[in-house]
Amino acid sequence: MTIQARPVVKNKYWIVEKDGQKVATIQVANDGVVLVQGEQRSKYPSIKLLGTANNIQFVREQKKIISTPNSIYNYPTRGTPHNTIYDIKHKLPLYTSSKDSKSYYCAGYYLVQYGSQYALEFCPKKIVLVRNNFFGPFITEDAAQIKLKEINRSLITTYK
Repeated sequence: MTIQARPVVKNKYWIVEKDGQKVATIQVANDGVVLVQGEQRSKYPSIKLLGTANNIQFVREQKKIISTPNSIYNYPTRGTPHNTIYDIKHKLPLYTSSKDSKSYYCAGYYLVQYGSQYALEFCPKKIVLVRNNFFGPFITEDAAQIKLKEINRSLITTYK
């Protein structure tokens, strides 16, 4: 029987599994760590003491690199990318939609400023990003949405 703790939030929250079944969670507290099993909460001064007292093996977080035929440099693309390059000056992963095309698209998700508002764009043309302020690239739409919320919050507090 192996008891393993897998990180959910790096250095803050773990799920404890016994033979593949979730049995507990571990949470960082102000004065140590807490092992939560059902209704029972056990406090420990350090993560190391918790692990040895409960025979828990901590599994290191492994970064997953997802490579698909429709992505370049881990950024998703619309369709099959051709003529892939990385624009160092603008820090953009670029591709064309066909072998003969001269129009470059930027892989990934971006927040592009149009006037005073930001819009979420997926694989915009390079010229759009060169002509406008933008944030990105983002690998996932969720990451772009989180940044958009941060931008909107800062705009609201600026106007107060």
